[in-house]
Amino acid sequence: MKKYFYSDGKEKFGPFSFEELKNEPITKETLIWFEGLEDWKPAKDIIEFEELFKLIPPPIIPEKMDLKTTSAQSDSQNSDAEVIDDNTGSVIYKRQGMFSNPFSFKGRIRRLEYGISFIIVVFLMAFINVLTEDSYEFAWLFLAYIPTYWFFFAQGAKRCHDMGYNGWWQIIPFFPLYMIFGKAEEGISNKYGRNPKI
Repeated sequence: MKKYFYSDGKEKFGPFSFEELKNEPITKETLIWFEGLEDWKPAKDIIEFEELFKLIPPPIIPEKMDLKTTSAQSDSQNSDAEVIDDNTGSVIYKRQGMFSNPFSFKGRIRRLEYGISFIIVVFLMAFINVLTEDSYEFAWLFLAYIPTYWFFFAQGAKRCHDMGYNGWWQIIPFFPLYMIFGKAEEGISNKYGRNPKI
């Protein structure tokens, strides 16, 4: 069976069967390669992809709809998506950056980001404890525990989501250790959002 790779210009993804590739964010300009091709080619120049682009209808956007409303709805549904206007209605997803929304409980993060978050919280706690241990002068620094715990539990909830669990799982003893080493739920997305690796 022929296996396909595609590239966004920076990274390559694959291998995929043709059926699997239909579920990927492929546009006419997406670079494709498979065994037998000398170099990467835009999808529009490969015969078997002609059928794929004929099946994609153009986007339906009412002329009188307020653009701000459209933008807000798009952001709420696909915060990590950018719609391109190439008459295909294709959606290109940008890869989520690390610590892009550290205080939010929505979405997913990778185990690397969670591991770094864990280390940051440990150092912050140690720093606050050292400053407040012997002196009442820095007692107000105990307030720093509030955003620190918020950050830690928000990152933990997103890590749980990446593994396919509800965020409450992180309060189970020793489960945070599993969150550092456990694998993400496979696939492009799950009920909590898009895979942060893609």
